[in-house]
Amino acid sequence: MLDYSPTLTDHFLNPRNRGLLEDANALGQAGSVRTGDALRLMLRIESGIVAAARFQSTGSGPDIAAASALSECVIGKTLAEARAITAAQVETLLGGLPESERSSARVAADALAAALGDYAQPPAFRAAKGNRAAVPLAIAPLTPTAPRPLPASTRCLDSDEETAAARAVLARMRPQFQADGGDVELVDIIGPRVRVLLKGSCSGCQLAGLTLGGLQKRLADALGRAVLVVPVPARSGDRP
Repeated sequence: MLDYSPTLTDHFLNPRNRGLLEDANALGQAGSVRTGDALRLMLRIESGIVAAARFQSTGSGPDIAAASALSECVIGKTLAEARAITAAQVETLLGGLPESERSSARVAADALAAALGDYAQPPAFRAAKGNRAAVPLAIAPLTPTAPRPLPASTRCLDSDEETAAARAVLARMRPQFQADGGDVELVDIIGPRVRVLLKGSCSGCQLAGLTLGGLQKRLADALGRAVLVVPVPARSGDRP
């Protein structure tokens, strides 16, 4: 298991400024649905100062922690100070990141740079776009995700092992789902299709497509083959 710092763990378990910022006047997006680390950062800038910041993320623990730490850090900063925040500084805020997770800090810094670039556009241009933070992200339909290359000696999992592996992935991601008042449960695995049930707020979440994209990538890696995550309709008894 990766050894995360107490600061990173706290930001993941208790993310600061997570959610929608209705009156945002700067919007930046970074990461990717394909890689499961999509991040949207919303800022409200008043008189050259970042007065508020909130984020939406579909990433894993380090991704959420990086966005949380960045959002907390940027509030109260001048535009010049905000522009000076780098991925290395985000890493420092988290007490360090394992080498394999350093992209989390980069995505957070990229989202901030994108938001500040958005704000730098002419006011009339930004006003013409309206309140973009209240508009759901455009989610392309999922296509099967292939796993990371595995050693040639790696054997295929049988059906029971695949089910156990999929449930383990969901268990690791469950704190993320539940932080937004939702949950995702495994229904079954049939060929390349992994059918899941979205519960609570996840069933109608604007970022449900992003959530499934991140889940699909992790399942593909865990099962060692290409998979397609398919949400199934909730039965009446499954809704809160």
